[in-house]
Amino acid sequence: MTMMLPLLLALVGADFPICTAPNYTGYPSLCFSEDNYYVFWVDQRQQPKRSIYGARVTTEGVVLDSGGVELYTDSAGYRCDVAFDGSNFLVVTRNYC
Repeated sequence: MTMMLPLLLALVGADFPICTAPNYTGYPSLCFSEDNYYVFWVDQRQQPKRSIYGARVTTEGVVLDSGGVELYTDSAGYRCDVAFDGSNFLVVTRNYC
């Protein structure tokens, strides 16, 4: 399944995939910092486990982390949220146990 982000698409003005991993990807959360978008999502490419992945995307729509970077794998909930304090990102999910 290809994950698309309508908000990000509107900002960069073009249609492009963020992640094309197999199985389910969704519930994206995004943040902007230092000329890049940071996109985080719930990913089930390691079924039955649910993971949190992230990727950087330029303002021109170039995905810098093709396929995403795995941040957490176990039992992520069905959504994630991100916050940025100017220096650090905090990505949270509810442990789905």
